[in-house]
Amino acid sequence: MRKLQRPFETAENGLVAVQQYASAPSSFALVLMDMSMPIMDGFTATETIRVLEEKNRWRRCMIIALTGVASAEARQRAFTSGVDTFLTKPASMQKLKGIVEELE
Repeated sequence: MRKLQRPFETAENGLVAVQQYASAPSSFALVLMDMSMPIMDGFTATETIRVLEEKNRWRRCMIIALTGVASAEARQRAFTSGVDTFLTKPASMQKLKGIVEELE
């Protein structure tokens, strides 16, 4: 996001990501979710965000799984948890730029 000159926040684990999102949901149009994080993994964090959106009738933000695990099982689990797009690391800057521009 820095290279794309877009504002962003970082979270050191999934629990912090959920807390940051829940504190200001309307300020997030996109979440890049690492699926392998400590304390709360990205799958659980995504599920929690989706529950909060539903419960509070918040606008649904786009969540992109960004992971080094490219297995079919990880991909399926990500989509089941509520991920919109699944990207493996290293993610193409061109692909990310296209996604960000579509949200504008």
